[in-house]
Amino acid sequence: MKIIPRESATALNSQEQKINWKYQFQQYGMAFTAAAILFVVLSLYLFYRRGYYDLYIANKVFAGVATVLLGVVILIGPGSRLFSFPDRYVQYRKELGIIAFLLALTHSIVSFFFLQDKFPVQKFLSTDWWPFVFGLIATAVLIAIFFISNDWAMMTLGRERWWRLQYWGVRLAFAFILFHVFIMKWSGWVKWYQVGGSKELAHPEWPGAGLLVGWFMVFVFFIRLAEFVSPRLGRVACYISAVVLPFIYIATFWWGRQFIE
Repeated sequence: MKIIPRESATALNSQEQKINWKYQFQQYGMAFTAAAILFVVLSLYLFYRRGYYDLYIANKVFAGVATVLLGVVILIGPGSRLFSFPDRYVQYRKELGIIAFLLALTHSIVSFFFLQDKFPVQKFLSTDWWPFVFGLIATAVLIAIFFISNDWAMMTLGRERWWRLQYWGVRLAFAFILFHVFIMKWSGWVKWYQVGGSKELAHPEWPGAGLLVGWFMVFVFFIRLAEFVSPRLGRVACYISAVVLPFIYIATFWWGRQFIE
């Protein structure tokens, strides 16, 4: 009888883990395209609002795009459970999340090392340290998620534990980003609704991009909270958000018209 040697478990795992580079290119290509479109749109908006564009403005865009992408990642899951149209986008959650992490990390590095005149360390360690702490924690959580976003980590941790770490990690990161943004920007947003933007801006009647992203974050939190209570309530929250969020954006721009001189 002829003996056929069996392949070792290591060899089998090696075959199973063989990377499909074409598939990866397509996945990251789609995610990168979405991020690039958002980056261009926010960059153009801030350029026309301020009348100039520099590293400080680009750094705002890094943060804004990262936040929007992370919000989309969080919404795709419940969206696919409540509706059919988001199903095709579920496959891009990992790639969108990784690009969001890279943009958030870039924002952190640029803020800390290249824009010390705008974000001095002494300020973070004195009166305004809470936004710094929440931003640092959010970045650390995203780094941890990034390092376990692979098949090896999934097999090592176990699929269920790996999934829970990913699931709660993304939500914790988003929550810390929300605290980071709102504590740092809240007073400025309220002031804009009261008196408009700085007169040094080309268009002070336009709301800041951070304010628009902030409203988006509120509705991400609202939808996720409603869906957590019950799927039916989550569906209602999605319908409400689809109407109310655009209305708030339109009303905000209309409100800003009174600040035109």
